[in-house]
Amino acid sequence: MRRGVRVGLRKTGFLIPAPDAAWIECIVVDVSDHGVCLDVGALAVSKMFGLAFTADGEVRRLCTVVWRRGERLGARFVTASELRQGRTTTEADQ
Repeated sequence: MRRGVRVGLRKTGFLIPAPDAAWIECIVVDVSDHGVCLDVGALAVSKMFGLAFTADGEVRRLCTVVWRRGERLGARFVTASELRQGRTTTEADQ
């Protein structure tokens, strides 16, 4: 069961694999208050990554992968309090 309403976007986003790495274009399929669904093609994506919703990087979120099915993946947004406490795992990891 989903925790929130998802809004369909089908908009270009940019996956940020590491702080100094080149950004990789992806498609933001939909988004909610808690997470996002991305179309990343055959790209290998690390468990935790950054996501820029705009080309200038003005809107960014830190994400952790929850599921992957083919070219699509679902990710949960990581909160600042989770980062401070070192809690960045998904429920499936526990």
